Amino acid sequence: MKKCYISGAITGLPPGEVQAKFAAAERILTEQGYEVISPLKNGLPCHCPYEQYMAVDIVLLIGCEAVYFLPDWSLSKGATLEKNIAELTGKTIIYENVPVFAELKQAISEVMGVSFYELVNDSRERNLVYARMTYAYFCKEQGATVADIAAEMRRSHSAIYYYLKKYSDDFKFNPKFREIVNRIETALSQGRNAPNFKLNTKGRYIEKKMKTFKDLPAIKPKFRY
Repeated sequence: MKKCYISGAITGLPPGEVQAKFAAAERILTEQGYEVISPLKNGLPCHCPYEQYMAVDIVLLIGCEAVYFLPDWSLSKGATLEKNIAELTGKTIIYENVPVFAELKQAISEVMGVSFYELVNDSRERNLVYARMTYAYFCKEQGATVADIAAEMRRSHSAIYYYLKKYSDDFKFNPKFREIVNRIETALSQGRNAPNFKLNTKGRYIEKKMKTFKDLPAIKPKFRY
């Protein structure tokens, strides 16, 4: 029986909400024949340091053949780390919901060194502001509404309009920003960022398994200004 680890946001959420979503995922995976490994059952007592939880959870993940990502995984620092480790170690990746604009998120991560978790946080670091501007613009270009983008980025509608306007201004007058955008466009056009999804018999989205390190796209260095 194959083991499957569940990954999703935990820190900062109400315990009842966390228990409910992990329990629901465990039922789904058990029905599909997996031996389910949950970070909520890692054997550690409550109130351990965050780093200790992550260390144990990563060991549990590495011992599994597959990783099941809950819809909120990209909003979690720990789950984002688990996603990277799952890719690097060649796990089969299963999404409860197919990721929105996955190719764009991957391109921004590779070119700018910014994860979606970092993109939606409150930091005003220049590189993160550039990432938000770029994400908002490309989503709008691909047909998303301002309301959809605002919900995805956890921002107000006015913030999205600001990012779209600033994108236009900076692309015209800021050569460093224009270089970043051009590199993201190149990464997207090459198609090497597009995950290969298929729908399994239970309606879950499975990403193509990366079997070796050479199968992974090259990681670009993070810009510093």
